[in-house]
Amino acid sequence: MQENVFRFAIQIKAGRTVLGWSQTELAKKAGIARPTVARIESFTMQPKLETAEKIKDALRNAGIEFSDHQPERGFTMIVKSNALQSNVEIGRAHVWT
Repeated sequence: MQENVFRFAIQIKAGRTVLGWSQTELAKKAGIARPTVARIESFTMQPKLETAEKIKDALRNAGIEFSDHQPERGFTMIVKSNALQSNVEIGRAHVWT
């Protein structure tokens, strides 16, 4: 599997974690099946472009975006205030030190 597929799998899991979403919640918001999310995250499936776009749109609509290759061979997660606000409102805020 290609490096970008691994990166995408890690990104969606990281985005879900920040949002406090389960695989089921992401799947519903993206309009795809939960097993699809599970297979992507476990590196057993390379998503179709359409599926990847649906997942990216669901995360983007929730306030999570990614910038690839910054740092080199990595990615940067951009967490907008609406992503944090929704977690604070429902008591799922995470604090990392």
